[in-house]
Amino acid sequence: MVFSVDNDQKKIIATIQNGSWTEKYECIITACENPVCTCGNVYLELIPMQLDDANKEHSHHRKVEIDIDEKALGYKNTKKIPKEDLEFSKLFLDKLNENDFQFLYKSHFEQKNEISEKTSPDAIDGYFDYHEVEYNGLMSGYNDILPYGDQFLVTIKGEQCIIFDQYCLLPKCPCSDTNLDIILIDKLGKKGKELCLVALDYRKKRWKLIDESSFSISLETVRTAIEEQLPDIYIQMHKRHKKLKAIYAHCKKKHYAPKQELQFPKAGRNDPCPCGSGKKYKKCCLR
Repeated sequence: MVFSVDNDQKKIIATIQNGSWTEKYECIITACENPVCTCGNVYLELIPMQLDDANKEHSHHRKVEIDIDEKALGYKNTKKIPKEDLEFSKLFLDKLNENDFQFLYKSHFEQKNEISEKTSPDAIDGYFDYHEVEYNGLMSGYNDILPYGDQFLVTIKGEQCIIFDQYCLLPKCPCSDTNLDIILIDKLGKKGKELCLVALDYRKKRWKLIDESSFSISLETVRTAIEEQLPDIYIQMHKRHKKLKAIYAHCKKKHYAPKQELQFPKAGRNDPCPCGSGKKYKKCCLR
């Protein structure tokens, strides 16, 4: 494994072996600063640590970009990368095993999570279906808008679950309604089948199973598990709802301009039609 952690110095160490020589680097891992971006790129800054005289010639400050989703180099254009740096990057990538990639996945998520939770709502450019929100009341999930935001994780009847919370985004709507889609997850963190779907008024603490006949678990079992394991769930929902509405209001102002219906001046039945057809109004647009 390439990566290790020095708990005393609180540093990540990357150790690369190539034939007869070994290099050790202090490793600084960063991720894309855009909270809504789902790219899997991580940026590694490798700072050489003290080596013996025989290995000093191999020691250089390095930078490596890796796409952890594709398990490949993340450079958009390798032609712009100096040959020596590109060769080292390929060597570094080749040395990574599955445990190293798991380490990078965890580091990447922690970085993106911190960015997501600390970024001001008016600096987040999320995607919304504005027409559906404005005219049909479409709700949006917190982790749909902020994929790396804080997650609600809970164990129900011995099963690990993730809760996807969805909210109304209309700025002037005073409701505190949310839909909770509760999904089973396996030991590898993969999403499984839907355990249940709950409608909740988090202010009044009113719970209701949606399509109760489709699920084999009781509402009381679900509610008890969530309230016991996530005691501040109602407070967190209020904060998440408020944040999503602020993000939506910012993005709506920036991107959304509702289509205005064409307004014609009033005309009498026998007046020329204001659309310009040359016909009388009663024989044209009045019909």
